[in-house]
Amino acid sequence: MSRPDPGSEGLVRNLGVAAAGAFVVTNMVGTGIFTLPAFVRVAAGSAPAALGVWVAAGLLGLCGALCYAELATRMPGAGGEYRYLARVFGPLWGFLSGWTSFIVGFSAAVAASALGMIAYVAPLIPGWETDAVLVAPLGITQGGASAATIVLALTLVHSVGIRSSGRFQTILASMVVAAVVLFVLVGFAAGRGDWGGLRAAGTAQGSWWAALLPVSYAYAGWNAAAYMAGEVKRPGRNLPRAIIGGALAVMALYLAVNALFFYAIPEADWEPVIAVGQLAASRLLGDAGSLMVSAIIALAMFGSVSAMTAVGPRIYFAMARDGLAPRPMGRLSAAGRVPVVAIVAQGVLAALLAMTGAFEALLIYIGSSLLLFNALTISTLFVLRRGGEAAPPGTFVTPGHPVPGLVFVVVTAAAWGQGLISTPVPTMAALATLLAGGLVYAVGRSKGWIAAAIT
Repeated sequence: MSRPDPGSEGLVRNLGVAAAGAFVVTNMVGTGIFTLPAFVRVAAGSAPAALGVWVAAGLLGLCGALCYAELATRMPGAGGEYRYLARVFGPLWGFLSGWTSFIVGFSAAVAASALGMIAYVAPLIPGWETDAVLVAPLGITQGGASAATIVLALTLVHSVGIRSSGRFQTILASMVVAAVVLFVLVGFAAGRGDWGGLRAAGTAQGSWWAALLPVSYAYAGWNAAAYMAGEVKRPGRNLPRAIIGGALAVMALYLAVNALFFYAIPEADWEPVIAVGQLAASRLLGDAGSLMVSAIIALAMFGSVSAMTAVGPRIYFAMARDGLAPRPMGRLSAAGRVPVVAIVAQGVLAALLAMTGAFEALLIYIGSSLLLFNALTISTLFVLRRGGEAAPPGTFVTPGHPVPGLVFVVVTAAAWGQGLISTPVPTMAALATLLAGGLVYAVGRSKGWIAAAIT
């Protein structure tokens, strides 16, 4: 059995490159690839231009992944963004990152994905009314209760131990990838589409730039392995492989699915609709194809819920060890050596949110702040490099530095500017969330609840 090693805070390094990569893949693949392509295709105006958007967003994510790979091997402990920001910019920025992650970045995202999964499972179960009220006084529906049950069940799974958690996630990732690949192969093999659709062009109804922004969110999750760096074997070798390899694998899947959609849907029929996956599948495979897509999306969302259930608590664990979160969150289970209190805390909050069934809009308001923290995190690499700090032996070196980091930061800044102009309310709400976190930090410091410095 693996034993705790120095620098991993009592955690056990039991995750190999396959298991770490599985957390990346399942954290990335969700509903975006089955819902965004129509909007991108219409906005871009042609199939090649739309594919270009997905390639560009994938390369943007890869730029971030390259920088995170170096940061994760420079500081191979649990916590991800929290650890890097707290160390380089100070505990306030680390706390704000963790605050955002706990309130929305993971807890609300877990709940929203669980509710989304239920919505896609419902058509597969004849007669199931997810909107049927289960507990009238509280407004809890069957769908909300089912989503909460899934969240709590996965919380239990990931509370057992990191070895079993890694195996479970590897199986889920394999199933998700196999299902998507099978869908693509069967769709093309049906022979009911037109290969000319991959070259078709029409009139662009939006800007290529505007289309890039939502697609970049579809690639979110490439940093999952960084949060669990304290539990990855040989982090100097395995973390870069998991982060970069997972991002490249998802990029390949996304391009293949888009190509299938262009093959299936004629140029004249492209409209900005959410259910483009079901539309393409119905054309190629009939009604059974639509159900097949629903099942694949449900499976992908289940994998995403599972990944976030395991990944997020590593942030609060690291914060608690540094005195920036309640001390119990820094405790490890005796047998499994996992931060079980942090896992349960996030699971309970996510389950409560799921039972409300009416908070998905919260993710729209906070998406900007999550992207902001990615950019801030990558900027820490510039500070570390400029400061001349010697990297530990075996540290991954970002190829072409500083270009990947600059590309990510500049594009993120442009996205924020676009958000302030086109959707000022959600962007300002994200800023308000950060200000609220800053207020909590100030009160906590004055009361002695939060440590003054990280040792």
